[in-house]
Amino acid sequence: MRNSPSRDNSIRKDGRNYVMKQLQKIDIFLIALGLATLVVQRFFLFPAAENEETTQALRARHLAAAEAYAAVPREPRWELTFPPESNYQNLTPPPGADPNPFEEVQRIIEANGNVRNYAGKDTDMRQLLLAHAGKDYLFVLQQQAANEMLRYELFPHYYADPTQPQMLESIAFYTQQLVEAKSEDAKLLYMCLQALKDYWPKKQIEQVARLTAARVQDRAQKVVPDTATTSGYHRQVYARELKKLAHRLQGRT
Repeated sequence: MRNSPSRDNSIRKDGRNYVMKQLQKIDIFLIALGLATLVVQRFFLFPAAENEETTQALRARHLAAAEAYAAVPREPRWELTFPPESNYQNLTPPPGADPNPFEEVQRIIEANGNVRNYAGKDTDMRQLLLAHAGKDYLFVLQQQAANEMLRYELFPHYYADPTQPQMLESIAFYTQQLVEAKSEDAKLLYMCLQALKDYWPKKQIEQVARLTAARVQDRAQKVVPDTATTSGYHRQVYARELKKLAHRLQGRT
């Protein structure tokens, strides 16, 4: 007995639906298989090669950044003042000097290390200055030693307790080294004079402030512009403060 046309159409339709569903399942399976393959390749088969490429790329970037940083001119660790005719402006060692006297302060720093008590370091610095007394390059050592001791040893103790007599004596000693060396580090000298306001006579503070301000402002007329660097800017700003300090003290003496 033959099926009716409507029943035949229904059977064909159901067959097509079945095939379409099967094809969809196959498509989904293939897509999932492809994704799984990518995951396996990415995280299990080739991670070492990709990690190596990433590491090399990072190294290249860091190296480029380091080279760029090294190419930027650096200001010196300390503010050193040299006479225009000095042969030591680039810290060229004196002829025949062995060891190089301009490396002695750094040697003392390394030999003493990071210690809470600066007494041993202070003694070594004073002995160094005494050993080179009378040399035409003494002014360089005076500034090196004063900068190191004032900035990294004495002022931290001063700000913790400004009343210690031994510490104030040391600040006065290294301030005097800067004065004798004719340092133009106006900021550092201003800090020193503020610390010594009740230790040194007012007349002495006034003279140091006035003479330092005059030297620094004279530099501004010869070196244009002196404010092109951070240290130069601070130099001129604190020269004005030293001048004000000298004027105030002149009215009291």
